Amino acid sequence: MFRKLNIAYFPSIYANYSTRVAIDSTLKEQFEAKEYKPRNHPGTNRVKIASVPPDIQKAIKIILDDSGAKALHHESVKLNNYLRSRLLPPEDNQIDLKAANFHHKISKKVLSKVSDLSEKEVEEYDTKIKNKVFNALKNSVYRWGSIDYDKATSLQYLAARAAPEYAVLVRILDEIKKNLPDYRPRSFFDFGSGVGTGTWAVNTYWKRDIFEYFCVDTSQSMQDLSRLILCHGRDNVEMPLKGYFQRQFLPASTDLKYSIVLSAYSLFELPDMKSRFETIQKLWNKTEDFLIIVEHGSNAGFQIVNEAREFVLNVSEGTNKGYAFSPCPNDNVCPRYLEQKTPCNYLMKYESLAFPSKKDIFAELFSYVILRKGDRPSDDPQWPRIVRAPIVRSGHTICRLCTAKGELEEVIFAKSKYDQTTYRCARSSNWGDLLPVK
Repeated sequence: MFRKLNIAYFPSIYANYSTRVAIDSTLKEQFEAKEYKPRNHPGTNRVKIASVPPDIQKAIKIILDDSGAKALHHESVKLNNYLRSRLLPPEDNQIDLKAANFHHKISKKVLSKVSDLSEKEVEEYDTKIKNKVFNALKNSVYRWGSIDYDKATSLQYLAARAAPEYAVLVRILDEIKKNLPDYRPRSFFDFGSGVGTGTWAVNTYWKRDIFEYFCVDTSQSMQDLSRLILCHGRDNVEMPLKGYFQRQFLPASTDLKYSIVLSAYSLFELPDMKSRFETIQKLWNKTEDFLIIVEHGSNAGFQIVNEAREFVLNVSEGTNKGYAFSPCPNDNVCPRYLEQKTPCNYLMKYESLAFPSKKDIFAELFSYVILRKGDRPSDDPQWPRIVRAPIVRSGHTICRLCTAKGELEEVIFAKSKYDQTTYRCARSSNWGDLLPVK
């Protein structure tokens, strides 16, 4: 399913970049004319800290107060910790392989002490070995299970996850807005819509442009909650968004396509890789412009995002062809796949809800990919992406980059060797920014 890696393995996954780099020549005049300043160069992320819109915060407060949800604070923290540390469901072939290995080791150990067994003794030992294998599997295989989002669990999810998820989605969608300021999406499809953070995020940028919202979530409690939030926390209020639809399952029809299709923190709920690929294919078929996949910034979350990226870039052709719009400056195999313990992830700061006490600033790790229909534009600069926090020292800055060649490079920007604009741009950049160099 995945393409072969074309990069040699290094003890460090970053190659030393011996060739000097410089600010993209197309930007030289703008920097000289002070249209751009290094601190706010065109590759920087504009959303530094995000907070849930005031009207949504007010609705959430009404709902949590009316539900007595402050008593659920401890459970909401536990749910959040569980979601962040969750692993993927084990595949059948992985379990079978483990079982075979356990069976071989246990059989060798047990049967090495006996000989000349009768037929009855063979059956007894076989039963004993099977029981030992079963117990070994119980202790070594991750016990994955889908989460039942009933009313109480949905409220816990709202309290714990609304703020970080909204912040992450606003940060991601701003990349589309920044790079395509004239883009006007007409419809939005949200798979695993949850409490509605996707709708809040797209409305931050395109509320006047979108005429249809199609939200899919298997939990009726989640659907009720997301609708209640949009109705300002009040029952029997007319839905303020026109063209807002909710369904429990993906529609069978493949005719309708949507400008932006989103799957945020939802693919974890599917029981195996086959289900994830089938869902990704359906979502890509429904995509007119952009498909966005977002998961937690853990190894498991990154694996899901990379699966989706590889799947779409491998299977798409003709009118279904696509490319990686962000964060990748290339469509090659993700170089992070060389280092399984190092996911491609990013950090987003957010302001928490005033629940159960005052607001505070936290940070959320996330992995994502934006896939766009069509061919990569010929004028795409494909600037390298900074994939870890730059190391800033006196007189030099070290940036770790993912480049247009699909390689990880480590560039040392020394003040004595680079022009002031290039040096200051590198020194002012942050984790997740594009660095406008060639």
